[in-house]
Amino acid sequence: LDFVQGDAFELELPPNSVDVYFCDFGVGSRMKDFAQNMWPAIRPGGFLLCHSTLTNRRTRSWLEAVRRKAPFEDTGIPVDECVEVSLLEPHKHYQNS
Repeated sequence: LDFVQGDAFELELPPNSVDVYFCDFGVGSRMKDFAQNMWPAIRPGGFLLCHSTLTNRRTRSWLEAVRRKAPFEDTGIPVDECVEVSLLEPHKHYQNS
């Protein structure tokens, strides 16, 4: 297990080198750019885990685009290469995803 911490837009990872990538949404309105940059690094069957997608207006907009299978140009993720699953956190009053 390797933990890599860094700026989401400066991180360069080799293709198919990541099983799980956790994003805590410091990327905000640049989520599409982040996803487009990180997607090639995620192995087939791997996970891009995103936190705080429901209460953040900018990230919620991106999430809705992913849900409706918007084109790559809108989401940074190739259509039909992902499945969205939302896990709610009912104990939280201001963050939920």
